[in-house]
Amino acid sequence: MIVNKDFITRNASRTWAFFLDLIFPIECLGCGREGRWLCEDCFKKINLKPKQYCLHCKKANDFGQFCLPCQVIYSLDGVWIAALYDELLISQAIKKLKYYFLSGLADDLSRLMILSVDKLLEQGRISKFGLRSGVDWSNFKRAAGLPLAVLNFYDNLVVPVPLSRKRLRWRGFNQAELLARRVAEKYGLELNSGNLIRVKHKKAQAKLNEIHRLENIKNCFV
Repeated sequence: MIVNKDFITRNASRTWAFFLDLIFPIECLGCGREGRWLCEDCFKKINLKPKQYCLHCKKANDFGQFCLPCQVIYSLDGVWIAALYDELLISQAIKKLKYYFLSGLADDLSRLMILSVDKLLEQGRISKFGLRSGVDWSNFKRAAGLPLAVLNFYDNLVVPVPLSRKRLRWRGFNQAELLARRVAEKYGLELNSGNLIRVKHKKAQAKLNEIHRLENIKNCFV
């Protein structure tokens, strides 16, 4: 007998979702209204305009780039912040997604990420006429200060942070991949889940401070 693994996985996920719905009925984390994990009213209360800054020295900037002196420490050009973890709804949603296995929250959190990216892209929008015609010097000057992630946004590759095999078996899904897939689909970007590999299982980051988190993930990826 031929067994379709995708069919088994899909139906197992549906069965698991059914039992989760019995145990954790879908109610808004903010007001308790039934039907969605974040109702529209509560979703709109989330601050979608957090200050972007250099993640190392905390100096404010427009697009979360690392400052020139700080770039030598990191391999990344910068980090975009969609919302603040200090907001109760955000922290609740992330914890429910990761530790209560409520994968449906990926829809709300990815929507939040998409709205944040939209705002950053609009903020960095450059007049195509100005760039092509050569008559609008202000556009050229403005473009010089934009990170490549904004200027060449649709050339970006989306790579979710992988989980260790142990944690993936425990959770049943990679929350980063759920979010990344939705964002990639929205903008038509390529999603690559295979090139970044986690080679070490470490303790959860949730209860660690910033310094210990950096130490905890050293040499975890190849």
